[in-house]
Amino acid sequence: MSTRDEILTHVRRHGSASRPELQTALGMSRPVVAAVVRGLLAEELLTEHQGENRGGRGRPGRRLRPRYPAGAVVGADVSHRHLTVAAATLDLTVRAERRVAIDVDTRPTAALDVTADMIRQTVQEVRLTVDGPVNACVVGIPGPLDMSKRAIASPTILSSWSGLDLAAELGSRTGLTVSLDNDANLGALAEHRHGAADNRGNLIYVKASDGIGAGLIVHGIPVSGSFGAAGEIGHTQVIPDGDWCRCGNRGCLETIVSVRQVLQQIQHFYPGDADLRSRLPEIAHHPVARKILAESGRTLGRVLANLCALLDPAAVIIGGEMSQAGEAFVDGVRDSIERLAQPGFDNRVLVAASALGTRAELIGSLTLARDIALRDGARRPEG
Repeated sequence: MSTRDEILTHVRRHGSASRPELQTALGMSRPVVAAVVRGLLAEELLTEHQGENRGGRGRPGRRLRPRYPAGAVVGADVSHRHLTVAAATLDLTVRAERRVAIDVDTRPTAALDVTADMIRQTVQEVRLTVDGPVNACVVGIPGPLDMSKRAIASPTILSSWSGLDLAAELGSRTGLTVSLDNDANLGALAEHRHGAADNRGNLIYVKASDGIGAGLIVHGIPVSGSFGAAGEIGHTQVIPDGDWCRCGNRGCLETIVSVRQVLQQIQHFYPGDADLRSRLPEIAHHPVARKILAESGRTLGRVLANLCALLDPAAVIIGGEMSQAGEAFVDGVRDSIERLAQPGFDNRVLVAASALGTRAELIGSLTLARDIALRDGARRPEG
C-alpha cells in the first residue's frame, strides 16, 4: 500500500484523525504526512475541520475527515431465520432496507430467490435517491465458505447450497458484482470499525444465535483460515456423549448455548408463550432465567478461554441474539475467561456485548462492500 493509500485508509477506518495521530499510528515523518495530506485535500478525498476543545488549554487541533465519492453499496445478512438487505451511501448512511422472515435451512432455493429479489428491489429504491452507481454488493452467509469456489464449504451446514457458486448465482440474477463472506467475519469487521472493539487490533467476535460462530481479527486483519472455517467454534465438542449436532458430531457447543437451546430451558417458566426470542431483554430479568443465561455464558466462555490462550486478543465481543439477553450471559462469558486465564492475564481482555446488536452482520456487509468499492477506484467526490 502506498503512503497516500495508508493515510487515506487510516482516516476512513477511524472516521477522523489529526496529522500528529497519523504520524504516530503510521510511523511517518511530519513532512511526509503534511505533503500527502495536502494532496488528498486537493483531490477532495479529505476535508479539514476544527477539533473540539475538551477542557485542555490552547486552541484545539484540526482534524481530517474522509469525503466519499458518490454512489451506493449493498449489503445482505442471510441468517438461519431471516434475510435482511440494505443499501447505503459510501459514508454508510442507510438509504433503503428490507427484511423478511424465512427458514433458510429448510428452504434454501426459495431463500436464494428471495435474496436476489430483495437485492434488486433495494437497488431500484436507492437509485431514486442517490447519485452515482451502485458500486458493490456483499452477502453474509451463516456457514464456512470456500472462497476459491465461492461456495459453502460444509456438506452438512446449508447442505442444499453446498457446491453452488453463490456469488455467480446472485450476480446473474441482480446484475451486480457480488462478494461473499461468513456472517461472523462481517460482524467482527463491523464491531472492529464501528462498535465495541473500538479499533483494537486483535479481536474475537462471537455471533451467538441459532448457530455459534466467531470472527477473528489479528493485527487489524480479518482471518478466515486456509479453508474458510476459522472461528467455527460452534462445532467444538463440549460433551462427548451429548446431543447430535447438525454437523454430524455429538455434544457441540451449538447444541448447548445456541439461542434455541437456551430458550428451550427457559420455556418452562413461560408456558404457552411461543415468541420468547423477541422478549429476551425482558426475560433476562427473571431470577431463574438469569441463572440459565449465566451458566450458558460460562459454557461459551470456557471455549473462548482456550481461544484467548491461543490468540491473546484485546477484546471478546458477544453479538447475535444472545447479546440481547442482558448482563447475565456476557457476565458468564467474562467469568469463565477471567477464571481460566493465565495468572497475570485476567482482567486484561475486554469482554462486552456488541454495540451494534443484531445489526452487526448487516453493517459489516455494507462496510466490506464500501471497502471493495473504494479499492476498485470509486474516486469521484460527492458534489
